[in-house]
Amino acid sequence: MVLIRNNGGVHGYNNKSRKFSSWLLNVPQLVSFFLVAAVSFYGGVLLGMQMNPSSSNHPTSPTAAGSEVNSLRGQDNDNDNKDFNAKVEAEVARRLAAELVGRAGDTTENHDANTKNNNKKNNKKDDGRPRRFPKTISKFATGASLITKNDFLSNFDYGIPTPPSKREHESDPGKDNVLLLYGSEKALPASHTGMVYTDENGNDPSLSILAARDATENCGGLNVIFTDTHGGLEQCTAIVGNYESYHIQRWMRIDPNGGRSLDASLPLTPVGRGLQTNGQDKFSAPSDRYAYQNQKLLETYFERLESTMDALKPMARACAGSDNTVIVMVCNTGQSDLLINFICSAQARGFGDVVKEKVLVFATDQGVLDIAHGLGLRAFYDEKIFEKMPEKEASRYGDQAFTQMMYAKVVTVQLINRLGHDVLFQDVDLVWYKNPLPFFHDRTNPLHNFDILFQDDGARSLRYAPYSANTGFYYVRNNDKTKFLFRSLLFLGDMVLSMTSHQQALGALLDEHSSLTGLRVKTLSGVDFPGGYHYHRKKEIGFLKDIAQGKHVPYLMHMSWTTNKKNKLLFLQQMGLWYTEAKCEAGGGVGVANSLAGGGGLETACCSAEPLIKCHFKDKPSVEQCKDSSVPTIDKNGKSFW
Repeated sequence: MVLIRNNGGVHGYNNKSRKFSSWLLNVPQLVSFFLVAAVSFYGGVLLGMQMNPSSSNHPTSPTAAGSEVNSLRGQDNDNDNKDFNAKVEAEVARRLAAELVGRAGDTTENHDANTKNNNKKNNKKDDGRPRRFPKTISKFATGASLITKNDFLSNFDYGIPTPPSKREHESDPGKDNVLLLYGSEKALPASHTGMVYTDENGNDPSLSILAARDATENCGGLNVIFTDTHGGLEQCTAIVGNYESYHIQRWMRIDPNGGRSLDASLPLTPVGRGLQTNGQDKFSAPSDRYAYQNQKLLETYFERLESTMDALKPMARACAGSDNTVIVMVCNTGQSDLLINFICSAQARGFGDVVKEKVLVFATDQGVLDIAHGLGLRAFYDEKIFEKMPEKEASRYGDQAFTQMMYAKVVTVQLINRLGHDVLFQDVDLVWYKNPLPFFHDRTNPLHNFDILFQDDGARSLRYAPYSANTGFYYVRNNDKTKFLFRSLLFLGDMVLSMTSHQQALGALLDEHSSLTGLRVKTLSGVDFPGGYHYHRKKEIGFLKDIAQGKHVPYLMHMSWTTNKKNKLLFLQQMGLWYTEAKCEAGGGVGVANSLAGGGGLETACCSAEPLIKCHFKDKPSVEQCKDSSVPTIDKNGKSFW
């Protein structure tokens, strides 16, 4: 984005400000002078009104004058003085109050008149035509036009995903068009009928819909705001001409401390980006407990950094090869059958050699190290670094074993990125239909200019906005921007630990770094890179049938959005993506690997040349028609996929 700034007129503004400030300093003295003068004036007037005119017959007679004064005040001078003074003060106060009210009324009338005059001035007709927007906002809304969203995003691709279950060409009701505001008449396109002015009769015709290129042909800079509503929120959007910010400031009628849902009786109050309408805060600050845990992890990281880099450098260089890309996978014994299946499936589909050449396994325990070597893979294991990592697979998303593995995934990518290599990071619970590396290496691909590319997670909740990046499959190009990104993530370990996953922490950093350093982030199309979100959604049945029948061949299937490893295995079997023999499942590969002489041959012992297809649930996608009555459903009120 090109930012054009005009610094002219700064000195003149400062001079006016000084004059204005000097005038303000004299206001208290002027008010005091006015009050003293008013009191003196009205006191004198009242005193004169209460004097007896007959005293003028004897102006020079002290006796006469004294008698007149006494007649005014009565015979008892002390009491009369008090009464007299009280009357004077009351009258002065009354007349002064009346005067001030009158002046205030004059001021209000003048203010109203000035407001009306300003409104007339700001909305005045130019050549007999009323303006669409008043001149009071002309610095950011001189005129406006509409652009279809698909056209706009195809020309100005900021990397955000399309709506869930939508394709690039499909409609998004209520959000199909982009509203473009012009900050000056110079920014207007050559054809701008109806953008600045309404018609001569004062009607408000619809805004013109232009092609994105035409609408922005004279825009020297373009600020893009992505917005949506969540949880039925009655949302308003304010654009304030001011010192600019690259963040959205959120205000809600809710308790900013969370714990309570929206309450219409509360005033609008500023809140964090993670506070949901139900009162749950998805971005609460990590406590000291997590900060201390991260401190200990960082101490180990820096203590072992030099020796770790020395050990990794030759392995990473060998994996990188001519295209400088390393495929990084992190695994423990509990998930080792998924690692074996990825290698077996790649071999069966014809690109096993590429995978075995490019993959670098970060083993978090000795068992996975043995399996990796048995499969002919390069692997790194440091007992000191991974001594507290679990050997068992996670029971569910977000449990302690899951969280610890997430932290390991942060460190591994950061290390390879630091060594100067591109990284394709992927979880073990996926299978390639075809090799995706040429897609990322193709310099003619429009996506080649992006620094980091993610599979679409499918979630559209606040905590994953705006990219919905799935951290189980992503490609990182090596440059200063991505190095800074992963260094930053490394030091946000307390956030990773408190939120039980690095996905949320990394997602927040992506948004910040795209604004701060210009990091280009892209969420890949779910059509080419589908995952568990697509697999489990009923709206995607047609799409999954095309995949199952071979009518559409994506790059991969990632079995995300699945409760546990057991179900991942069952779903992969149904989809014809399971190639691992039963003896190598559930950690059995460790025993098989140890029984083989020379530390190799695990592929021959564990891999099937054909997919091992089984029906488990009739309501889940499958390559075979699992409609038999003996086949159960897994989802509540589940219906047959076929």
